Amino acid sequence: MKTFHTSRGAAISTFKRVAIFGAGVSGQAVRRLVLSLGLELCLFDQNGRGDAADFSRASLSEFDAFVFSPGFAIGHPWRVLVQRSGRPCFSELGFAALHWRGRVLGVTGTNGKTTITSLLCNALNAAGQVALEAGNIGTPFSDCVLGDANHAEATAVCEISSFQAELPDGLQLDGLIWSNFAEDHLDRYDSMAEYFASKAQLLSCLRPDAPSVLGADVLAFNPELSGISGLIVVGQDSSLIDRLEPDSPFRNSPQSTNFALTAALWRALDCPVESLIDSANAFQLAAHRLSLIDSWGGVTFWNDSKATNFHAVLAAIDGLDGLVYWIGGGSGKGGDFDAFARSIAPKVEEVFLYGDVAESLAVSLKPFHSSIQIRADLHAAVVAATGAALANSPSVVLLSPGFASFDQFSGYAARGKSFISTVFSLKDAHRLK
Repeated sequence: MKTFHTSRGAAISTFKRVAIFGAGVSGQAVRRLVLSLGLELCLFDQNGRGDAADFSRASLSEFDAFVFSPGFAIGHPWRVLVQRSGRPCFSELGFAALHWRGRVLGVTGTNGKTTITSLLCNALNAAGQVALEAGNIGTPFSDCVLGDANHAEATAVCEISSFQAELPDGLQLDGLIWSNFAEDHLDRYDSMAEYFASKAQLLSCLRPDAPSVLGADVLAFNPELSGISGLIVVGQDSSLIDRLEPDSPFRNSPQSTNFALTAALWRALDCPVESLIDSANAFQLAAHRLSLIDSWGGVTFWNDSKATNFHAVLAAIDGLDGLVYWIGGGSGKGGDFDAFARSIAPKVEEVFLYGDVAESLAVSLKPFHSSIQIRADLHAAVVAATGAALANSPSVVLLSPGFASFDQFSGYAARGKSFISTVFSLKDAHRLK
């Protein structure tokens, strides 16, 4: 019945009218794709940016396929209505995959997705193949489908969030990396099990004999996955890491684990090892992912603004040497504050909190740590952390918030830029003393 699952020549001619939900980046990309296919559509958006602002049961019979943007959670009334009807229901990623002629590699995980996706894509291009980044990394797959690279010899490397994985129909994978699994997005999911289940649906999208590479903690959460055909489980080490240049970002944790995962899939796909090594040596980490900003007064300043969950914070701290003056906070996404506090407290010298979660997190930390400061905003937290670190150098000031940025910033990039500008302004003031 579900012939629409098959990409590369899928039998989808029965789709004549498509309902698209959400007028953001994903929804607009689907709209462009649907129009290029000569199909009719209606774009539904509750904020009035589409063709209609309301969707009801009476609307179901008007459409052959339904495509949801990632922002529509499992319990959204429109999504519940469509899924209960049993009609073809897709994410933007899955609908686009129906029209992609080449190979698809998937990358998911709580952390590391963007880095692995970019490294894979760079290495494939270095090996002489045509490869594109798509999905959660910022380029909707629909736009790739509309490009000149949509042919049988091309590879789409798709970063896939749990939100996109919730609706897997249409997506068929020639390989998958699931980097890790840790607490995140519990403002969307009722439990860790539900969060895990959303990502685990990608395993059912694998083509026969396609390799799947899982981080050790993924299998630890659900040992039953060990029976999957073509499964490769990766821990911390890879024999290829010793062949990297000393200044490669993949020589040290946590990026060494991301490299090991990538290398495992690379070998399973029988790709040339030298292309992967060369790409890893030349790789530039994405902005605001654990990077050294400056060093002065015996203090090194690290920006990890992209760390929006507890797992990312702990990984960042474990990758640093010295006394860590940690800056954390932002807007909450749920999660076990007490467990996080218990894990992080022994790893940091002093704690500087700001934002919506500051008070609650401080309460969780107090039984485990004696030096906690709450500041009104990020700027004040950076000033305080810098002063404390300068008085006890050599030391490290680390911005690795562990939470979303939307209480005080438009996104993690804006947050990271604010941190960097504050560090440099403090440096100038330090010089004038």
